[in-house]
Amino acid sequence: MSDLAARALELFDEYVDLTPPQRSVALARLKAEDPALHDALHRLLAADAADDALQGIAFDALVGLSGSEDPDPSSARIGNRLGPWRIDSVLGTGGMGTVYEASRVDGQYNKRVALKCIRAEMSSPALIDAFMRERNHLAQLDHPHIAPLLDGGVEEDGRPWFAMRLVHGISIDLWADQQRLTLHERVALLLQACHALQYAHAHGVLHQDIKPSNVLVSTDGRVHLLDFGLSTVIDGREGASAPRIAVSNGYTAPEVLAGATASAASDIYSIGVVLYQLLVADWPRPLLPLHASLITQPTTPARAPSALAIAASSDVAWKRKCRDGRHLCKRLRGDLDAIALKCVDRSPDGRYPGIGALVDDLERWLERRPVAARRGGRSYVVRRFLQRNALASALAVSVVVVAATGAGVLTWFHLRDRQEMRDMQAVSSMFEQTLGAATLSGLAEARPSSRQLLEKSEAHLRELPLRSSPAIKARALASLARSYALLGDYEHALALASEANLLLADDRAHQSDTQATLATLLNLQSRHAEAREVASAGLQQATSARPTADMATLSLLTELARANWSLSEYESAFDALTFAQEAAAGMPSRVALDTRAELLILRGQWHLQLLNLPDAARDLQLAIDQAGSTSPALADNAREARVSLLLLQGRYVEANQLAESLLASRRQRLGPTHPDTARSQRLLLEVMSQQPTAVAIEPATMQKVRNAIIAAYGTRHPEYGRLLMLEARLHLLDDPASALALAAQAAHLLEQMLGPRHQATLEAKEQQARALMAAASRQSGTNANASLTQAIGLLQEVVHATRQHRLPSPAAKHTLAQALLRRAGRGEPGDVTDRQRAETVLQDALVEASRHLGTDHAMTARIRESLVRNYQPGTPDTAQALPGP
Repeated sequence: MSDLAARALELFDEYVDLTPPQRSVALARLKAEDPALHDALHRLLAADAADDALQGIAFDALVGLSGSEDPDPSSARIGNRLGPWRIDSVLGTGGMGTVYEASRVDGQYNKRVALKCIRAEMSSPALIDAFMRERNHLAQLDHPHIAPLLDGGVEEDGRPWFAMRLVHGISIDLWADQQRLTLHERVALLLQACHALQYAHAHGVLHQDIKPSNVLVSTDGRVHLLDFGLSTVIDGREGASAPRIAVSNGYTAPEVLAGATASAASDIYSIGVVLYQLLVADWPRPLLPLHASLITQPTTPARAPSALAIAASSDVAWKRKCRDGRHLCKRLRGDLDAIALKCVDRSPDGRYPGIGALVDDLERWLERRPVAARRGGRSYVVRRFLQRNALASALAVSVVVVAATGAGVLTWFHLRDRQEMRDMQAVSSMFEQTLGAATLSGLAEARPSSRQLLEKSEAHLRELPLRSSPAIKARALASLARSYALLGDYEHALALASEANLLLADDRAHQSDTQATLATLLNLQSRHAEAREVASAGLQQATSARPTADMATLSLLTELARANWSLSEYESAFDALTFAQEAAAGMPSRVALDTRAELLILRGQWHLQLLNLPDAARDLQLAIDQAGSTSPALADNAREARVSLLLLQGRYVEANQLAESLLASRRQRLGPTHPDTARSQRLLLEVMSQQPTAVAIEPATMQKVRNAIIAAYGTRHPEYGRLLMLEARLHLLDDPASALALAAQAAHLLEQMLGPRHQATLEAKEQQARALMAAASRQSGTNANASLTQAIGLLQEVVHATRQHRLPSPAAKHTLAQALLRRAGRGEPGDVTDRQRAETVLQDALVEASRHLGTDHAMTARIRESLVRNYQPGTPDTAQALPGP
């Protein structure tokens, strides 16, 4: 039985005895607090009211866990065989894997197991590696409180699976509440999990994903530590040797969220949060949404359990056999406060040195002996001695009575905060169930590439009752907007970002994140003036509300820089980028370090557009060095930009080697179907197509890359436009008509998505002009002249746009001069004017190429050759031999 089913059943007896009006009020309140639990309970009550409604109905199906309008991909495996096991039902689905109940069907013996498989939609090399680590680690562990490995194998598509002991149980916090365990009994229960974790640590294995749903209690009261999916091996420095790929909201240690290596201290932090749930059903610090917790590290001390208990509901106290919150506070104050606070200290050094030390303190508390975390003096030791001898009641200090009005205010604030926490948890749970925690956190380096997943997530989000928490809904909408933008659906992404920003119109303190997302999407759609306005307004609000910069401020500065750049205000753009780099320099977190590398990549790309090649080389190398091995995705992004630099420098062999290395890195790290891998495939063919000596690209290879791009991005994405440009270049000589159609399609798509003056759009128009010139070489008469005239018009548009942006464009000017000379060579009226214009354009191109690329660069040499060949003394007015396109 699932946790949700168990909780619904627990409430059933209470609700079924209520009168209809009372039940309606209670259900409405429950729906606002926990929609999923409300729906499950409502089905039970409806079934109870119907005649013979429960006959033949499985309980999980009754509460709505197995029936859904949308087919669940995990259910498709039911009835299939893996090795000797037949999959019978779904037990649960997590961020990366699905657990099934399976039975042995090879006739050897009868046994039922829990069989775990990777979620197909989340499969990647990183997740498969984590899955294999879990299997290997379980094979090393043999402990009564750790579900052992029983069998394992690999599917035909290369995805591993394994079978482990089937545990029929519910999460430790729900079990404790159902049994109404005292604090003493709850600590004893947690100790079983701590002993299992101590055993794992002693065998060199970190769990890395401790939370109540991974600590199950079976019907006999035994605790079972499950799901080592994120586990890793502790190396000699007490750190994890494998990278972390996902997080569990609220339970992951802050240093891990900031990018630090996991350690035994991070597992202790997670156990500490579980202890808080058992003691007081609350969090040591206010819970943030998952995506926000990745960039916002805690700055305030954790709250003691006793402080949280003061305003706890009567239900929380009742389930711990306490009269009320004040009574629970009294029971928690002192030793349990000290133990819990030591577990969740912000600094790993402030926590217990090892899980064994925590076990010792918990056992000391159970035996009423002094705990090490308390650090009490002689009087404390004497007091604990007396308490062990049943004199506690005589020596206890009375609890200070809180003023009634003060208690009321504290209760109101606490209830409001708890509602916001429930809303945050609901949103995070929704995202984990639809997109997976690994995708949402970004730590798995897997982008949500399925539109269906995003649409499902958006629909679920809109069903959540978050009217009292607009900031939470706004952040979730902004996250979805960024995901839609990755798929190229800028229009819908912009609509979501605008909706998110509007939700926070009256809450300027929380508006920075949504304004940054809105500015990003406006920049992507070439609405740069609007982007600058939004970013400037967001920065004014952020700087007035916060004295120091945060990640939202960095994002706003970056988008302000992008907007200024695209509006040709280069000095302002570089200034904004410099401010962002200085702000990021003061942030110690891993995310801030990555942001500094991203800013270096952006500055390097700008220098590339300005043809400041030495500056571009410096910035891109700095980005690679800064990203290092800790941020391989960013290092690869910098290498991708460096490929373009090498092509501009005419270093084709190095460009080809780097492109091949980049593709191999992304294929190994992200898998063959990841969007970045597909883009790297296209980039390698780009490099091959620009080699001075023709490199034949097989049609099958081109088709494979085309299929990969379409699968990863679709046909409404700028990356697809760049693929069309590549195909046009490959067809330029042998099939100009096809090249022209492809280039025109690319220019139209990019203009629609990025705007008419975007660099990619201008490149597509230049490619279209070359295709027109190639077509003209096979035409005659009016048709050839018309093609050349159209090509000249496109190239003049490109040159004019780059001149307006104050960007050098020697290649486009050289091509324009070729077209003008070709038309002049046809003896049409105005040929003298075309020759004169071509000479002016070539001279301008030669100055730019010499200044930016150097006098020995191949482009400079080609321009110089055109001038000498067509304008040396004695050259007739009509060019004798004109270069091809």
